[in-house]
Amino acid sequence: MSRSDLLKAAVISSVLIVFIVHWTADNSYSAVSPETEASLLSVNPSSKFTSSDEFVLHTNNSGTCLTEQCHIEFQGRGWGIHEPVSSGKCTECHNAGLYPNKFGLERNQRNSCSNCHKNMEREIQSSKSVHGPIKNGDCTSCHDPHDSDQPFLLRQSYNELCISCHKLASFKDKPFLHKPVKDGNCGLCHDPHASNFKARLVDVGFNLCLSCHEKMITGMTDKYIHEPIFKPGCDACHDSHAGNNKLRLKTDSNELCFTCHKDKKIEIEHYAQKHEPAFKGQCVSCHSPHFSSIKYLIKDRIDTLCYNCHKESREWKERKFKHGPVIQGNCTACHNPHGSDNAFILRLPFPHKFYSEYERGKYSLCFLCHIEVLATAETTETITNFRNGQENLHKLHVKQKKGRTCRACHDVHASNQEGRIRATVLFGNYDMELQYFKTNTGGSCIPGCHREMSYDRINSVNNEFLK
Repeated sequence: MSRSDLLKAAVISSVLIVFIVHWTADNSYSAVSPETEASLLSVNPSSKFTSSDEFVLHTNNSGTCLTEQCHIEFQGRGWGIHEPVSSGKCTECHNAGLYPNKFGLERNQRNSCSNCHKNMEREIQSSKSVHGPIKNGDCTSCHDPHDSDQPFLLRQSYNELCISCHKLASFKDKPFLHKPVKDGNCGLCHDPHASNFKARLVDVGFNLCLSCHEKMITGMTDKYIHEPIFKPGCDACHDSHAGNNKLRLKTDSNELCFTCHKDKKIEIEHYAQKHEPAFKGQCVSCHSPHFSSIKYLIKDRIDTLCYNCHKESREWKERKFKHGPVIQGNCTACHNPHGSDNAFILRLPFPHKFYSEYERGKYSLCFLCHIEVLATAETTETITNFRNGQENLHKLHVKQKKGRTCRACHDVHASNQEGRIRATVLFGNYDMELQYFKTNTGGSCIPGCHREMSYDRINSVNNEFLK
């Protein structure tokens, strides 16, 4: 541009600034001439107005900006039209006094939006967690201020809008999406404006989850509730967006419980005899991960759980004479369900051979319920019914160098013979039969290890024992 052209432009600009508009008696604006007005409008679109004068001139002091000639792009583009647009009240948002702000808008859009959306503003001010765009006064980053074909005048679908800022691409790499994520319904869990809960959740922890997972509600009345459900909430175990397994567990199901129960993992690993479900982390085989009416979140009666795997053991329930723990259905009275250093994951030592020299501590498991003098007292009238006169026959069998162990005669679970005397017992490679006959004051037995012997508590029997 030549020097003379620059001078001409400066003169024209000065004329425009001085004479373009003037005040009338009723304080309204009036254009100096149609030619000047047209020149100004062509040079200054609404986004670049520098004064309120230019804005009023642009609107020609009319009540609406929507005419057949102007801003027709905002007339019914979508099914949702912002009320100020449909009613032609553009100055509800665009204000002459706010220029040179872009479009004559408040820099903090909340100041304008809250003039109508008062309830929303009160909610935001009373909330601890406020969405970034709201906090920054940038309502139009999510909402189209004129119209939209999306609900709530959103610029895009809910899901598309959220992931435009919150990069959730990693979710797509996981095969199992939470249904709200899959449906693009982020607002089902998160309030898009503000909330008093972490991550702007619409409710606290499990309350939010229960709004969809209604089948869980009944269980929440059970006596025992898994602590993480209350605090921190379901997302302690489940990823609330996506996961690599059907339940969207945060880690492999065999390791998940051990993320909290670290001491239990160490305990299980150090046992010589391991219970397979515990060692493999299949905790939910026995424990409910949510709630239960039974202590320790046990899913069912203990024996019912045990029989789910140990199916052959169900026959014990059909036998006439059962060990107390079997009657109670309490397998864990003797067995540690997580593991043990003793055979058969027994809680305490117990000799499993036919013969074993008696030593203090060898029968610790039995003496959890039975008193030890049962095996050590020479004579008694009260400790046991298995006596010949006053002679304690338990001590005779057990407390010697070649002592017979409890299991040499008794079935530790159940039997069809009185006293839970075994039907057979393995003696070396020989399955030896045992026969026991009870009387009112004693009884007799015919085992494979000695001839028939009898005993009587009232009238002592003279048996010639083979020493």
